[in-house]
Amino acid sequence: MKKLFALIMTLCLVLSLAACGGGEAPAGGDGVVDVCFASEPATIDPALNSAVDGAVMLQHSFEGLVKWVNDGEGNAVLAPGMAESWDVSDDGLTWTFHIRENATWSDGEPVKSTDFEYAWNRLISPETAADYAYMVDMVAGYDEGKLQIACPDEKTFVVTLGAACPFFEEICAFPATFPVRQDVIEEHGDQWTFDPATYVSNGPFKMTEWEHNSYIMYEKNENYYDAEAVTATKIKFHLMEDANAMYAAYKSGELDYIQALIESGEMTIDDYVGTYYVVFQTQKAPFNDPRVREAFNLVIDRNFVVEQITGRGEVAASGFVPAGVYDFAGAGSDDFRTVGGDYYSVAAEDYEANCEKARELLADAGFPNGEGFPVVEYLYNTS
Repeated sequence: MKKLFALIMTLCLVLSLAACGGGEAPAGGDGVVDVCFASEPATIDPALNSAVDGAVMLQHSFEGLVKWVNDGEGNAVLAPGMAESWDVSDDGLTWTFHIRENATWSDGEPVKSTDFEYAWNRLISPETAADYAYMVDMVAGYDEGKLQIACPDEKTFVVTLGAACPFFEEICAFPATFPVRQDVIEEHGDQWTFDPATYVSNGPFKMTEWEHNSYIMYEKNENYYDAEAVTATKIKFHLMEDANAMYAAYKSGELDYIQALIESGEMTIDDYVGTYYVVFQTQKAPFNDPRVREAFNLVIDRNFVVEQITGRGEVAASGFVPAGVYDFAGAGSDDFRTVGGDYYSVAAEDYEANCEKARELLADAGFPNGEGFPVVEYLYNTS
């Protein structure tokens, strides 16, 4: 896979000096790396998070079997994480991970293979209702709700795939597959992430404070197996929603890093893979009619959105899977978007034709010229 998780890779590099060594941490005189990605995170539960800000926090407090690291030249590359090594069968279906003997949780308990077994099955459980449950759909048993994974001993984790997956290593580095502690979650339920005392993690940092709607403080995890390479002692995630306030805090020196520095040239943009999309309520009228959904789909002026609204170099999407993802053959194959083709034209000169077809579809659905179409509510994420 070319860049499937490039967003997470890029974010890992943002604080690479803090989390991965390689030089002085980008902190002020107080030894704290002050950053701001967004406001109060919706969740910092590895299984439940699907947001950028939560992913950044998770990348610094947890670690999967595999991890992304900076190669010293600004590139993200895969490296052993909790697993110091792994073996793959000749048919690519059986993956055996060997967990480090010195892999430890922030409370001093050893990281076990059963921690991953619990986390992965929790991810796909209907009770968890995780958005990213499908991330492990290549594992045998996914459709039956019980993954074919085994733990022959506390340091061996064996995964059986239903079909060979060329990007499985990337899956093992994705936050949704990070391990979690069954004993902690069963005792504290869905409140386990809110208290530093119960937010037990296994990454280079651990949470020590959470002043809601103000900041989350991370401190170096002394029990992390590679703690000597972690150069920063603290990371303070400031929780702000207003972009102007973020920028002012950066200019005053309160923040060491923010994301809104593109126009000034203080930050450059690297490509990452992702698709913004609208989700329709398909079980209720009017969007239970596919003609209505197609009409709405056609009438969205994607070029106007990326050129006039967001303006950060985004590309108009012509399908759900974005450019930058290899076709099923894996590394070196053609781009999936090229092979799959477009579902609709995003060419500016075709927009009016798309709108005309949308009018026809709405008329066929019983709403000629939009007459009788009900008022609908559209919820969107702030900023």
